[in-house]
Amino acid sequence: MSVDQNFGQAFRSSFREFFGEEGESDWEIYDLISNEELIGNTWMTFTVRNPLAGRALVFRYDTTEHRFYAFLKVQVIPGEEDWNLDQLFKKKGYTELDSAEVINESGEWLFHSLARHYFSIILSFCPRILEPDFVLD
Repeated sequence: MSVDQNFGQAFRSSFREFFGEEGESDWEIYDLISNEELIGNTWMTFTVRNPLAGRALVFRYDTTEHRFYAFLKVQVIPGEEDWNLDQLFKKKGYTELDSAEVINESGEWLFHSLARHYFSIILSFCPRILEPDFVLD
Protein backbone atom coordinates (compact mmCIF):
# COMPACT_ATOMS: atom_id res chain seq x y z
CA MET A 1 0.00 0.00 0.00
CA SER A 2 1.36 3.44 -0.91
CA VAL A 3 2.03 6.15 1.67
CA ASP A 4 -0.86 8.28 0.46
CA GLN A 5 -3.34 5.38 0.60
CA ASN A 6 -2.09 4.43 4.07
CA PHE A 7 -2.52 8.00 5.35
CA GLY A 8 -6.18 8.34 4.36
CA GLN A 9 -7.05 4.79 5.36
CA ALA A 10 -5.40 5.14 8.78
CA PHE A 11 -7.26 8.33 9.63
CA ARG A 12 -10.56 7.07 8.23
CA SER A 13 -10.44 3.78 10.16
CA SER A 14 -9.39 5.54 13.38
CA PHE A 15 -12.20 8.05 12.96
CA ARG A 16 -14.70 5.20 12.67
CA GLU A 17 -13.18 3.45 15.68
CA PHE A 18 -13.57 6.53 17.90
CA PHE A 19 -16.64 8.26 16.48
CA GLY A 20 -18.56 5.71 14.39
CA GLU A 21 -19.63 5.99 10.78
CA GLU A 22 -19.50 9.42 9.17
CA GLY A 23 -23.27 9.65 8.74
CA GLU A 24 -23.89 9.11 12.46
CA SER A 25 -22.06 12.30 13.48
CA ASP A 26 -23.19 14.71 10.73
CA TRP A 27 -19.54 15.56 10.21
CA GLU A 28 -18.01 15.50 6.75
CA ILE A 29 -14.74 13.64 6.36
CA TYR A 30 -12.51 13.69 3.34
CA ASP A 31 -8.88 13.38 2.38
CA LEU A 32 -6.92 15.15 -0.34
CA ILE A 33 -3.60 14.43 -1.99
CA SER A 34 -1.56 17.05 -3.81
CA ASN A 35 -0.46 16.69 -7.41
CA GLU A 36 3.35 16.75 -7.35
CA GLU A 37 3.56 17.55 -11.05
CA LEU A 38 1.63 20.79 -10.56
CA ILE A 39 3.09 22.13 -7.32
CA GLY A 40 6.48 20.45 -6.97
CA ASN A 41 5.93 18.76 -3.62
CA THR A 42 3.49 16.30 -2.14
CA TRP A 43 1.22 16.50 0.86
CA MET A 44 -1.85 14.71 2.12
CA THR A 45 -4.64 16.01 4.30
CA PHE A 46 -7.44 14.40 6.23
CA THR A 47 -10.25 16.74 7.27
CA VAL A 48 -13.14 16.32 9.68
CA ARG A 49 -15.59 19.18 9.25
CA ASN A 50 -18.92 20.13 10.74
CA PRO A 51 -20.59 22.40 8.18
CA LEU A 52 -22.90 23.82 10.86
CA ALA A 53 -20.10 24.69 13.28
CA GLY A 54 -17.69 26.65 11.10
CA ARG A 55 -14.84 24.50 12.43
CA ALA A 56 -12.77 21.68 11.04
CA LEU A 57 -9.96 19.41 12.18
CA VAL A 58 -7.24 19.22 9.54
CA PHE A 59 -4.37 16.73 9.67
CA ARG A 60 -1.65 17.28 7.08
CA TYR A 61 1.46 15.29 6.24
CA ASP A 62 4.07 16.85 3.99
CA THR A 63 5.88 13.96 2.31
CA THR A 64 8.60 16.22 0.92
CA GLU A 65 9.63 17.51 4.35
CA HIS A 66 8.35 14.50 6.34
CA ARG A 67 6.43 16.85 8.65
CA PHE A 68 3.01 16.49 10.20
CA TYR A 69 0.63 19.29 11.12
CA ALA A 70 -2.62 19.13 13.11
CA PHE A 71 -4.94 22.15 13.22
CA LEU A 72 -8.33 23.24 14.37
CA LYS A 73 -9.55 25.60 11.65
CA VAL A 74 -12.07 28.13 12.91
CA GLN A 75 -14.16 30.33 10.60
CA VAL A 76 -14.05 33.93 11.72
CA ILE A 77 -15.02 37.13 9.98
CA PRO A 78 -13.35 37.94 7.61
CA GLY A 79 -11.50 34.64 7.19
CA GLU A 80 -10.13 31.69 9.07
CA GLU A 81 -7.85 31.02 12.04
CA ASP A 82 -5.63 27.97 12.43
CA TRP A 83 -5.10 26.71 15.97
CA ASN A 84 -2.22 24.26 16.35
CA LEU A 85 -3.61 21.19 18.13
CA ASP A 86 -0.23 20.24 19.63
CA GLN A 87 0.07 23.62 21.33
CA LEU A 88 -3.59 23.71 22.33
CA PHE A 89 -3.55 20.20 23.83
CA LYS A 90 -0.29 20.82 25.74
CA LYS A 91 -1.54 24.17 27.06
CA LYS A 92 -4.76 22.56 28.33
CA GLY A 93 -2.79 19.67 29.89
CA TYR A 94 -4.39 17.00 27.71
CA THR A 95 -1.03 15.53 26.66
CA GLU A 96 2.70 15.95 26.97
CA LEU A 97 3.35 14.52 23.49
CA ASP A 98 3.34 16.42 20.24
CA SER A 99 3.31 15.05 16.70
CA ALA A 100 7.12 14.84 16.48
CA GLU A 101 7.25 12.65 19.59
CA VAL A 102 4.41 10.45 18.33
CA ILE A 103 6.24 10.04 15.01
CA ASN A 104 9.46 9.03 16.81
CA GLU A 105 7.62 6.35 18.79
CA SER A 106 5.30 5.06 16.05
CA GLY A 107 7.42 2.74 13.93
CA GLU A 108 5.72 1.37 10.84
CA TRP A 109 2.25 2.40 12.09
CA LEU A 110 3.01 6.10 11.67
CA PHE A 111 -0.37 7.36 10.48
CA HIS A 112 -2.42 5.03 12.68
CA SER A 113 -0.41 6.25 15.68
CA LEU A 114 -0.97 9.91 14.80
CA ALA A 115 -4.69 9.41 14.18
CA ARG A 116 -5.21 7.47 17.40
CA HIS A 117 -3.22 10.07 19.38
CA TYR A 118 -5.36 13.01 18.25
CA PHE A 119 -8.73 11.25 18.16
CA SER A 120 -8.24 9.76 21.63
CA ILE A 121 -7.47 13.21 23.09
CA ILE A 122 -10.49 14.70 21.33
CA LEU A 123 -12.79 11.91 22.52
CA SER A 124 -11.42 12.02 26.08
CA PHE A 125 -11.13 15.75 26.69
CA CYS A 126 -13.00 17.75 24.07
CA PRO A 127 -15.56 15.57 22.27
CA ARG A 128 -17.72 18.58 21.42
CA ILE A 129 -14.91 20.38 19.57
CA LEU A 130 -16.84 20.37 16.29
CA GLU A 131 -20.35 20.81 17.62
CA PRO A 132 -22.26 23.93 16.51
CA ASP A 133 -22.23 26.89 18.87
CA PHE A 134 -25.97 27.19 18.36
CA VAL A 135 -28.73 25.32 16.54
CA LEU A 136 -31.04 27.03 14.09
CA ASP A 137 -34.69 25.95 14.31
